[in-house]
Amino acid sequence: MSRTYLYSVFHLNLAFSLIPEDDYAGIIENCYWPLLELAEEGVPLGIEASAHTLKEIERRDRGFVKRLRKLWEECRCEFIGSGYSQLIMPLVPCDVNRWNLEIGNELYRELLGKVPEVALVNEQTFSKGLVELFKEAGYSTIIMDWSNCYRYNRYPKRFLYYPQLAVGIRDKIRVLWNHSIAFQKFQRCVHGELSLKEYMDFLLSHLDATEERAFIVYGNDAEVFGYRPGDGIFKKGEYRRVKELFGEIAAQRGATLVTPSTVIEGFMGHPMAYQRINLESPETPLVCKKQDKYNPVRWAVSGRDNAHINAACYRVYENIKMLEANVDEATLGPLKRALCELWGSDFRTNTVDEKFLYFRDLMGWLKHETERRLENSAMRKVDTTYTDETDTLEGGDINTCARAVEGVLPVVALKTPSTVTRKDNILLIRTPAVEAEFIENKGLALKSLVFRGVSEVPLVGTLPHGYYEDIQLGADFFSAHMIHIAEDGRKTTDLCRVLPEVYEEKDFLRISAEIPMDIGILWKDYKIWKGIDRIDVSYRLRVRGLRASSLRLGIFTFMPEGFRKDALWYETVNGGALPERFHLAGHRVVHDEPVNYRVSARSCLGATEGWVRVGDAEKYLQLSTDKAELYSVPMIHYEETDGSFFFRVYHSVGETDETAWWIWRGINRISFTLKAGRRDG
Repeated sequence: MSRTYLYSVFHLNLAFSLIPEDDYAGIIENCYWPLLELAEEGVPLGIEASAHTLKEIERRDRGFVKRLRKLWEECRCEFIGSGYSQLIMPLVPCDVNRWNLEIGNELYRELLGKVPEVALVNEQTFSKGLVELFKEAGYSTIIMDWSNCYRYNRYPKRFLYYPQLAVGIRDKIRVLWNHSIAFQKFQRCVHGELSLKEYMDFLLSHLDATEERAFIVYGNDAEVFGYRPGDGIFKKGEYRRVKELFGEIAAQRGATLVTPSTVIEGFMGHPMAYQRINLESPETPLVCKKQDKYNPVRWAVSGRDNAHINAACYRVYENIKMLEANVDEATLGPLKRALCELWGSDFRTNTVDEKFLYFRDLMGWLKHETERRLENSAMRKVDTTYTDETDTLEGGDINTCARAVEGVLPVVALKTPSTVTRKDNILLIRTPAVEAEFIENKGLALKSLVFRGVSEVPLVGTLPHGYYEDIQLGADFFSAHMIHIAEDGRKTTDLCRVLPEVYEEKDFLRISAEIPMDIGILWKDYKIWKGIDRIDVSYRLRVRGLRASSLRLGIFTFMPEGFRKDALWYETVNGGALPERFHLAGHRVVHDEPVNYRVSARSCLGATEGWVRVGDAEKYLQLSTDKAELYSVPMIHYEETDGSFFFRVYHSVGETDETAWWIWRGINRISFTLKAGRRDG
């Protein structure tokens, strides 16, 4: 009879958002020590912890770390790595991910005597560009959830039972499967919500007497047994039920409990193992675990005011990068370590107050320390993008301003070969490089945008009601506008009549408008460049008490006439070193759609370098923003209809889910730059 090799990974995390520091000692005693006792009694567990959690354990109980080290040396358990901090790698710049893995390895070696070769992907949130980073850090295998990888890639179902090879951009890495349904059922059985028979029926359905295979029993939090995060209640006896459940599993005919590495090594050469596969897809470029309500948006722009705390992390990151050239690593090391901790996922969800206050204190120190060192080294960042100062050319002042008077905008007498005209609520601006139309009675939404050096037809703009025959797309689809949706479903936009002002400056023409909205006042500003294929749009929003809600801007609708559907793609960087490209033909991508009435979005891109590109075989359009000004994430909506397609990119600075808890007051600013180019060859 063939055997099924059953493995497990228990995730230890004292940074858990809902766990106060007062409970750490009790968790070590009631949730962590029982795992070592299970290993001593012959249950071959995988045990994973960030290096930060291991250090916190060592501060309180050195005996635990020593015993873990000995059990790993004796091969009675296996330690699984993840890095210094549990940060969401596809949402974090590549350099920070590298620092996090390097610091983690240093501490693993210090505490455990060696560095693990198997990594649990943090929060089971993966992007293609991470493969190379894990390999650089010495990992040979990652553990990743099966369900959402399989959902859009549809491998042979039997691949679930064998390690595979996850393909990166230039490299590949072994992947061992986690399984959300499996660990949820194990947890429910231990908690008494699922009978032993129901659980065993599920588990046995994954065993097969005719072939050798492997399957995961558990791959999630250790703190949910013997403790209830959030309630702070310790539950005696639950690890006894865990032990009994493992005993029941081990007694099954054809079942063998093993460590993860036993599976990795045991299936070398098996015909169903180590096939090259993609874990990501155009639908889910950032693959996550569990159901759709649990997605990367929670750590990006929901949670505990994540748009602002992520922007703060980016500002400090830029400071550290500027310091690298002239400051030694002994000085930079503690700064990098602090930033990795600050980018931890648990500060961004249901964080208890004491942890959020700690975050603010540490961020304040790190901001002050990096700025102080920059001032001392005379290396402060200077913005050289453009100047707003009035300039002159031969012939006089070029800072001409035309203001709308009683709704009538006069034609501006320009000093350069550019024109501004107005007809039927459409403001048309032509420069040598760009031709743009703006809709005055729709908040200066872009009607069309042509980059003359790249395409004769508009690449983005407005698609009018009736453009598509599909009634589901029976609406006006604007560009460069703002959409706010409150938790109760009320929708507010900036699509109202405005009285714009037009200025000419040395390198660009500027259009500005003040737009009153239900949520506050929006100042919108465009720069249409003269000599390059570029346009900028800036938003300055003043609010008095904007509560957690969906807030999207930098919305751009792509014109079907401007791109070849069969060659259409989007690309960005999601935490790695290189761009990840996704071809769209035949796919439906709906990151922007709500999951339910509480969860306002399904997914997003990391865009960790601040840009996303859309293109085809001949051209591309790049949308970029400064994440240190105000953090945002792009969301893709693409679907095919009636031989054409509907394609939009949204940028979100706020979304709702069960973690959302923020209020904005005052002024927030964010800008987007659109640049077009032709592809080589």
